[in-house]
Amino acid sequence: MTESIEKDGSPTLKIEQVAVLCSVSVSRVHNWIEKNGLKVFASGESRRVRQQDLVNFLIQYNMPIPKGILPVNAKKVLLVYSDRRGRKAGLKFLQMLSEKIGRQAHCFADSVVYGKGAEYKILTFVPDLILADTMNAWEEALAVIRFAGSIGGMRAVALVRRNLAGLKRAQMFRAGAHAVIERNSGWNEVLGCLNTAFDSLGNSSK
Repeated sequence: MTESIEKDGSPTLKIEQVAVLCSVSVSRVHNWIEKNGLKVFASGESRRVRQQDLVNFLIQYNMPIPKGILPVNAKKVLLVYSDRRGRKAGLKFLQMLSEKIGRQAHCFADSVVYGKGAEYKILTFVPDLILADTMNAWEEALAVIRFAGSIGGMRAVALVRRNLAGLKRAQMFRAGAHAVIERNSGWNEVLGCLNTAFDSLGNSSK
């Protein structure tokens, strides 16, 4: 499939190409544009979609991202957190994370609260890295980490409170966590941990 490149280097796709990649009809893509806000722009006599905008759209609507449209070496990060902690706190952390590593690392980040939708989100988003926030959700975090391990091909990092007991940390590792890091750690420590987890992808050793 031939893609077009804008002057700024952004890959773009025709409406028909979007339909083929996403295994939907052209009319469905037009519905996405007219009713769901998929961004398009005019290119000559046709309309085109930037690959970045398509990826963001698919993430927003919990749809699988086709292989081949993510930038080379792009990584996907999913934050899973408790609704008791509050959506505002979760989104703030995710925003800060995206600002730290988003552009330079081609990192796509999303979030979901624990519950029935979390496993579905993992299966559709297929993150490289899951950040399981244990605040107010210890058992839920353990379940998500185990679920990620049962799928394979992704890493899970447990975000825990300061001075967590050693036995609790060990429990997270036994569940399959690749790392355990304090929720209020400095960003250098957080980013170092994430880079280590990313580097280990494809390596079966923990």
